[in-house]
Amino acid sequence: MNGFIEEVCTQGILLKRYLKEYWPMDREIVDRIAACYKEKAMNRIILTGMGSSLYAARCVQGYLTGHGIPALVFSSFELSRFQFNQIDSRCLVVAISQSGKSQEVVELADKARKVTVVVGIHNYEESPLEAVCDFMLQIHGDKEFSVTNKTYELTMLILNLIAHRITGGLDGNFMQECWCAADRTCTWLEHWEENSRSMFEFAEGVLLYDLLANGSSLATAGQLSLAYREGLHNCTAVWECADYAHGQYHSSKLGRQYLAQMFLPAFEDGTKEMKMKDYILEHGGRVMLYTCSAIRPQENMFVVRLPQVRPSLMPLI
Repeated sequence: MNGFIEEVCTQGILLKRYLKEYWPMDREIVDRIAACYKEKAMNRIILTGMGSSLYAARCVQGYLTGHGIPALVFSSFELSRFQFNQIDSRCLVVAISQSGKSQEVVELADKARKVTVVVGIHNYEESPLEAVCDFMLQIHGDKEFSVTNKTYELTMLILNLIAHRITGGLDGNFMQECWCAADRTCTWLEHWEENSRSMFEFAEGVLLYDLLANGSSLATAGQLSLAYREGLHNCTAVWECADYAHGQYHSSKLGRQYLAQMFLPAFEDGTKEMKMKDYILEHGGRVMLYTCSAIRPQENMFVVRLPQVRPSLMPLI
């Protein structure tokens, strides 16, 4: 077992630890953030980071917007240098950096705090980011030595807790689903080698991975691409499935050297997603489909069945 897998195998344990030990303390900070949002009559949220921290932010964007709070996601570099006029006193900025030292994130937070309230999320007790934020939440992911993974998971959990508290959705059903995601992660990782062997064998010989998703699941696609490139030096690309359908699907003509990993919890007949799956298979490519939906077996398609949780929590699973 290498260092990356050792760290991955702690994900479920750390999710449970956060919910049991740290959330009761952090709940007070999140309550204060929600109160501040209401008292200042704020009307939107901007989530920002770089790399894994940026991808994690995607998990709650749709949830917030769907509950009447416009949510924007920008890289901290883009937001600081080219989109800073998006920020005013009625905008809550959530700046995320696993290390708390990412130059782009610290620069953005330092500029933004002169205009509005900034919430920082990082993994260590002290960091440059903490010094330039109004509220600070620690990820509690312990040290991370390999490709970011533990802190990515915990960041998404914390973002969900913040988002649901601000919308008034932090109820028993939501907390039960958080525990479901943590339990599922623990159970799967306890037997990771057995569970992943058939997936690994299905993917052997692949030259190009296209990672396809919609909405919250784009968080998963972005993070997986980073892990493939940084850890394994694979050729990967991330696509919103509808955009993929505007010509990117021709890569599937690589045949057996091509694999599309499709993160689509809801997978229905008559959709563009179904059309793309069929096109890939018809042209000799392979599909690994992660879904909650029932779907008939097909040659060159591997289905990973997911438990049913709300879309903003699905990337944890």
